[in-house]
Amino acid sequence: MSTLIWTLMIVSIAIVIVSIVYTFAVGRTQKVLKGEYDAQIDEKIQQHPYLLNPVFLSIALFFVFVLGYILYWSVK
Repeated sequence: MSTLIWTLMIVSIAIVIVSIVYTFAVGRTQKVLKGEYDAQIDEKIQQHPYLLNPVFLSIALFFVFVLGYILYWSVK
């Protein structure tokens, strides 16, 4: 297999592993907060509400990968 395929496979596996670990961490946090409807928002999230949003992070990461892919093929 080519180097690009191996690189993409490793990056994909790393993303899956990080996603699973993050999901379990959030799940544990939700169990602790169960029963509290109006929990205090973390100060870091209050300061950066868009930077720490996982949806925005996913979109930004997607565009970084697309830009990297385009640059890879334009240089090659």
